[in-house]
Amino acid sequence: MVNRRSFLKKMFLGLTGLAALSLPSYSFENLSINQKKIDLPTKYHPLNIDLQNKKVFIYTEVNVKSLYKTNPHWGVVFKDGKFSEKAILKSYVTPLDFYDALIQIGAKPGNNLTKNSYGEFVKGDELDIIALLQDINKRFSLNAIFYDSTGRGFNIRFGGNRKASIEENTGCITCLESCWIGITSNAAYPTIGSFKRLISPNSHFRGKADVLPATENSPVILVYGLRSK
Repeated sequence: MVNRRSFLKKMFLGLTGLAALSLPSYSFENLSINQKKIDLPTKYHPLNIDLQNKKVFIYTEVNVKSLYKTNPHWGVVFKDGKFSEKAILKSYVTPLDFYDALIQIGAKPGNNLTKNSYGEFVKGDELDIIALLQDINKRFSLNAIFYDSTGRGFNIRFGGNRKASIEENTGCITCLESCWIGITSNAAYPTIGSFKRLISPNSHFRGKADVLPATENSPVILVYGLRSK
């Protein structure tokens, strides 16, 4: 069983000395909400917002089968959403709470896609994402933790899609292609229909087993921040 108290303590100690991976530097001492220190999220308190530094922290857990089996677009999905078992990481934050948190840090949604937007790319503010892993005093980009067979990488944007998220109940937090349902999704790939995805997907994705912990339900903290313009 994962010792979550130990995990959070080690994460706290390591954040001030994290090695950069082409991402802006970030210091735990700068995390604040109304001048009060912010704690890292947990399973029971899965969302924290750093208004000063415009960052959203969410608690997720590894879906171990996703380290060995690819999928066409499910990156981070709410644990009670319809597609949670297909995701690489299961979020304990609901899509609507995540959407509202991004609004609070000043992110602007694109809201440019519908279910008929084939071939189009998601718009909205660009986001940087870093992953904080258990017992590792480093931070990782999505490229470091997610395998992408086609190799275009990740350009995550705040797509919005609040109404579609409610209606479809997929639970999608971060989709790995442009998506009309996911709160955030990947502008490196266009949106495509289910049939085309079945026969010719944009790419295949899975978690990297040499980076992500290979124990079911291992915690991964994701930090979403507005990309500097």
